[in-house]
Amino acid sequence: MGFRMFFSKIAERANKSKRSLMLIYTIFVIIPILLIDGLVVSGVYRAEEATQEHLMENEANAINYTFFNQVDQAAKLGNALYSSFYVDRFLNEEYTSNLDYYNHYQKFFEDTLLKIVEGQSGLNFSIYLDNDTITNGGEFQKIEKAYDADWYKYMEASNRNKGLFFGRRKLADGKTVRTIYYFQRLNYYNSKSNNFVLIIIDYGKCSDSLANMNFENSAYICDSNRIIMTNSKYSNVNKDYDKKDDSLRIDYRQEFKVYGQDLTIEIVNKNNLFISVMKRRWYHFLFLILVNMSLPLFVSSLMNSSYQNKLKEQETFVARKNAELLALHSQINPHFLFNALESIRMHSLLKKETETSEMVERLAKLQRQYTEWDEDAVTIAQEVEFVKAYLELQKYRFGDRLSFDVDIDDECMNLLIPKLTIVTFVENACVHGIESKITPGWIFVRASSDDEFMTLEIEDTGNGMNEEDRKNLLRRMRFANIEMLKEKGRVGIINACLRLKMISDEETSFNLDSEPGTGTLVQIKVPVKYLKGLH
Repeated sequence: MGFRMFFSKIAERANKSKRSLMLIYTIFVIIPILLIDGLVVSGVYRAEEATQEHLMENEANAINYTFFNQVDQAAKLGNALYSSFYVDRFLNEEYTSNLDYYNHYQKFFEDTLLKIVEGQSGLNFSIYLDNDTITNGGEFQKIEKAYDADWYKYMEASNRNKGLFFGRRKLADGKTVRTIYYFQRLNYYNSKSNNFVLIIIDYGKCSDSLANMNFENSAYICDSNRIIMTNSKYSNVNKDYDKKDDSLRIDYRQEFKVYGQDLTIEIVNKNNLFISVMKRRWYHFLFLILVNMSLPLFVSSLMNSSYQNKLKEQETFVARKNAELLALHSQINPHFLFNALESIRMHSLLKKETETSEMVERLAKLQRQYTEWDEDAVTIAQEVEFVKAYLELQKYRFGDRLSFDVDIDDECMNLLIPKLTIVTFVENACVHGIESKITPGWIFVRASSDDEFMTLEIEDTGNGMNEEDRKNLLRRMRFANIEMLKEKGRVGIINACLRLKMISDEETSFNLDSEPGTGTLVQIKVPVKYLKGLH
């Protein structure tokens, strides 16, 4: 009985130890792994969602820009007719006979070259007149001919001087097709004039421009209740406009206004998020699988090999592993990222994908500059190299919408400045000046030096800002302090200004000029004596 009780106690103690080890294993291995898996997977999904959101935003901006350009050609023709004194005189002339009108008609087109403009632009126009002495026909029609048209009723109801109407028109062969109308009243010289011009914009050409963008996603241009145009099945020029389908899942929406017409660009993301994540972020999941497979096996083998005698050692080991696992979710390993980027770059070179290789190289350079802070001071030459890498990446994103020029005097190249200062102002110019502007823009970076001051200028031809915003930002730049970094809005700029002030004993000066629709110029002056011995 004594041995039985003895072995029973041993077995009981062994079972208790085994349960304790299993509890430790669960708490310090399984649960942390699951937590880390959840954190990594959710982080990867959020990152991919942000990537897809940004892609759809770029697609919407491109569609907006392309559609506006198509319509803007008609608006320019309408404005030219609207402001022409010669056109106004011809429209309101009292003609004595049909022959008199015909002679003036011929001379009018010879003098204005409107026939050539009409042929080159691909736009057809008609001018409707409240003048009984004209002969109805060609580009000139009596206003009574328009009374029953849908576009005329819309123009009268909207009471606008100019605008768009999406309707249909009948062709010579009897077919009706979708048409975009641009109308403009010709009342510049006489506010009571009923004359107006109607310009027909080729719907098929606009639709083809949208389709030729070759976006993966389905994109729709809509008014309040109709699909006006799309790159998918709803752009048949011969059919009536389709109503918006409320059941359609819209992943991104951008509102915009074109000559008084409220429109939206709606995009349906065709990429399955799970598949997209697996394709683009597979290395994250490979890392998780390796951790999930290797770590439990490793811990289990250690626990089984020293079940009794090394229990305390195993507990220490599990605790240490647990700490390592808990640290993974907040750890960013730049060397792993750099190695991965280098692998992608070399792979791109081997496949002769030079552009991709160059973009990856610039991205690695940017990431290394952000993560390595051995020294806060860098030469202007080093900072400029970083600026060029950043701008090349932005140009890869914006294409012809962004151009830049960097002009640095030779005597500035070896001066020392706080790291990431110039690029902060360049980034601000890109994000707040160029990104939201649909027309092409420039960014200029200039640096010059005399015996006393180094002058740095960052200029963009972007959206600019109003006077109140300009004064507010300039005040924050000039009086930058630590407390401002806790506030919202352009913290990066405040950070850069504060570091420049700190290294120059508050002797750095800032100026800011901006004009809405024209652009912004930031000018910074730093005494040269502080830039030669900056540490």
